[in-house]
Amino acid sequence: MSTYEVGTVLWIIHTDRPGLVAYRVVEEITKRTLEGEQIQYLVQPATPKARTVQLESIKGRIFLDSEEAKQALVENATKAIDTIVTKTQNLVNKFFLPTTPQEAIIETPMRSNPKPAVQNQQLKEGYQWVTMEDGTKVQVKIPEIMK
Repeated sequence: MSTYEVGTVLWIIHTDRPGLVAYRVVEEITKRTLEGEQIQYLVQPATPKARTVQLESIKGRIFLDSEEAKQALVENATKAIDTIVTKTQNLVNKFFLPTTPQEAIIETPMRSNPKPAVQNQQLKEGYQWVTMEDGTKVQVKIPEIMK
C-alpha cells in the first residue's frame, strides 16, 4: 500500500460508480499487532456534508494530481467510445452490408474483343451455350422444365 501525508489531496476515479472525487487525507492511523504494523488512512471527500471514511473502503484508482486523473478519464472515455463505434460498425456490416455469395457482385473487366477459347469444344448432351456479359461462352445445363 502506498503511503500518504496528512493533508494530501487524492484524486480517485471510482470503479463501483462512475465519477471522480477528490479526497483529503485527514488522519493516519498506525496499528501494531502480533501480525505486524498496519497503516490506515481516513479521508474526507470534497463534497457537502462530507464524512470521513477509511481509504481502503473506497474502490477506485488513486491519483496524486488532477492531470493524471484527467488523463485516465480521457483514456477510459476513449476506450468506451471505441467499443461503442466497433459494436455499431459490426451491426452495420451485419445488417446493411451483407456479404453472402448471392449478393456479392464480382466485377470482371470487359474484353475489347472477346474471343472465347471454348468455341471449338463439343457441346455436352443436355447443355446449351450461354454468352456471359464479358463475352465468355459457357456450357449450362438447362432443366427439363425450362426446355
